Order: sequence, then structure tokens, then C-alpha cells
Amino acid sequence: MGFTRYWVRPRELDAERFRAFADACNDVCAERAEDLAGAAFTAEEVRFQGNPGCEMFLIERVSTRDRHGAPVFEFCKTQRLPYDTAVARCLRILKDHFPEVDIPDPA
Repeated sequence: MGFTRYWVRPRELDAERFRAFADACNDVCAERAEDLAGAAFTAEEVRFQGNPGCEMFLIERVSTRDRHGAPVFEFCKTQRLPYDTAVARCLRILKDHFPEVDIPDPA
């Protein structure tokens, strides 16, 4: 069992704020590019994977994990590998842009 980051969010996030979130993540992740693979920072998703072959960090503007209107629980197992720093920074940025997102402190 490895280290995991969790968050709970609304199914749909505001498009304008999401674009600003994606741009800010892109800026932060540029500093850690050597630790990331398959990175995308678009108007619809922020995603990247740690090297080598870690779990994908993915935040979609409209979550495909539909819970019939209920908040959506998401997570990423980073195992505290180098890309965990980028995941943690992007989650802080997510909270800055979307205060309604709940991001518990990792245990």
C-alpha cells in the first residue's frame, strides 16, 4: 500500500476558473518536467504521470465519475515518488481556484 492523495469535488467545475487552474498547473509543472510523462494542461483536463509508470494524476473539468449529483471522490497513488510534489502543488492550486473542493491533509 503506497502513499495516496485524495480530494472530493463537484462533478462539474467552472470553465473559466478551470482554464486558469490548468494554466497555473502548467507553469508549476514546467519546473518538474523531468519527473512527468504524458502531461496535458487543457481547458478540459489536467493530467500527468510520474516516471517510471506511476499512477496518472487526472482532474477533468467535468468528471466522468458521475455520482448522480453527489460530490465526486478522486485520488492518485503517488507513493511519494518525485512527481508527488507536482501533484501536491496542483491540488493546492485546485483549492485556490475552487474553494468548494475538499482536500484532506495526507496521513
